[in-house]
Amino acid sequence: MGHVMEHNLLFPNFQLFAGFPSSDLADVIRESLAFLDRHPALLAMVDADLDAYGLQKKAQRLQRQRELLASHPSLGIGETPTTDTVDMTLAAGRPRTPALVVFLFLILRGRYGSASDQDVCERFRESKSMEYLLAARGYRMPSRQTLVDNLNAVSNATREAILDAQVEDCRTEGLDDFNEIAIDSTAVCACSAWPNDASLGARSLQRACRELAVLRDMGLVDYRDGWKLRWREQVVSLARGINMLRGKKANAKRRQLYRKLVNTMEKLMVSIKEIYKLLLSEDTSRLHVTVRTVRERHLLNGVRALINGWKASNQIQARVLEHQTLPMDEKLLSLADSDATLIIKGDRQTVLGYRPGLSRSREGFIVDLALEKGNTSDARVLIKTVQAVASRTGAVPQKVTTDDGYASTKNMADLERLGVGLVTFSGAKGKKITPQKVWDSEEAIEQRARRSAVESLMAVMKGDYFFARMRRCGVENVRAEMLEKVLAYNFDRILLVRERKIQEQRSAPMIA
Repeated sequence: MGHVMEHNLLFPNFQLFAGFPSSDLADVIRESLAFLDRHPALLAMVDADLDAYGLQKKAQRLQRQRELLASHPSLGIGETPTTDTVDMTLAAGRPRTPALVVFLFLILRGRYGSASDQDVCERFRESKSMEYLLAARGYRMPSRQTLVDNLNAVSNATREAILDAQVEDCRTEGLDDFNEIAIDSTAVCACSAWPNDASLGARSLQRACRELAVLRDMGLVDYRDGWKLRWREQVVSLARGINMLRGKKANAKRRQLYRKLVNTMEKLMVSIKEIYKLLLSEDTSRLHVTVRTVRERHLLNGVRALINGWKASNQIQARVLEHQTLPMDEKLLSLADSDATLIIKGDRQTVLGYRPGLSRSREGFIVDLALEKGNTSDARVLIKTVQAVASRTGAVPQKVTTDDGYASTKNMADLERLGVGLVTFSGAKGKKITPQKVWDSEEAIEQRARRSAVESLMAVMKGDYFFARMRRCGVENVRAEMLEKVLAYNFDRILLVRERKIQEQRSAPMIA
């Protein structure tokens, strides 16, 4: 009984008959804690990322302080501090979120798709598993914004290191030898609306005018609506009218409305361009540092919106009115995510987003995530992907299987030079470049049959791990989001494969 009383003193929320809860979430938390016990260096990496984030915020505070003192020398506070004269280390302050908590929620964000969504936050707060874990270690549930800030502070290098450790554990435990790899890519939607020339132009100019209105309300610019208000309303109305048209018979009417839209957009852009030019040339040294910071933010947003408006206008002029085909990198596709592009995969539906490639081992673990900006062809990234797999697993896989999108004579020859024993490309192109004897071998037939497993993996990732549509913008942020989902999937897969192997061992016949 004395031990129970002592435990209650250490863990205030301890319940005598309530052990660690039994649930899928509890299993993931338990596995994550055991994983950290095996790889304590990962917590040090998370701590280093949080330190870097804290130092960045400190540098920003110093910058604001320098600007404040420079704009108010009469305060007589003394010499303006700089990063060279100030100790750029983190002093003791409010306790920050522990690295262990950040790590756990990093995995959980990958598993549930978000750490800021209201429903997900409520799930965390109502979870007995989370309550037990945090209370037992003296931790509290972080606030939503604090949690998101800390999770976003974790670098992609740390996420990659976690994936390295997962693969190392699978090999050490005998869950997989990683000699067989299946590779495929998929189309993933960006956190952005489908591109529409008229809507992109209208929203850009609305934003440019709105930022000027904010600066006017702050007393920083003499901006009057005048004709600009009427032009802005016409742009919105014309864009709405274009989007309402349907059918081939509406093509002539659509071109007429597009021509009016371009003319009205140009009149509006020419007028507000002069105001932005004046704002950019003004001397703001006399402004209070806070006012100057806010002014620069709205000015930058407005200039970007105006540039996007010009891009949309030029795009409409070339594509619709002059029937020209623009290169993909010259198109304005999204106001939210400039790195997103149109992903075209065969006869499948085109999406605005990204084209990640996943490498699946025989036992179903994700060994590598390949993500590049743009609609990069599969064939161009195959060798780089296999090299990344070999670097992570410590050995070149002996069997690599992909679909026809990766097939080329050069890729086959390069993979054989890397040391891959059997390369199989499923499809007509793959059959054409593969020797008939190899194509008809039982081993090659088996590998081509296994290739469908990676397509099932894509379905699982999109259906269970929110992989179909991203919540973050920018290729590096999207890479971070995808890596978190990969890590969460691998933890679930480790639990599944381990349990299956235990059952197989139990059912295996005893050898006398």
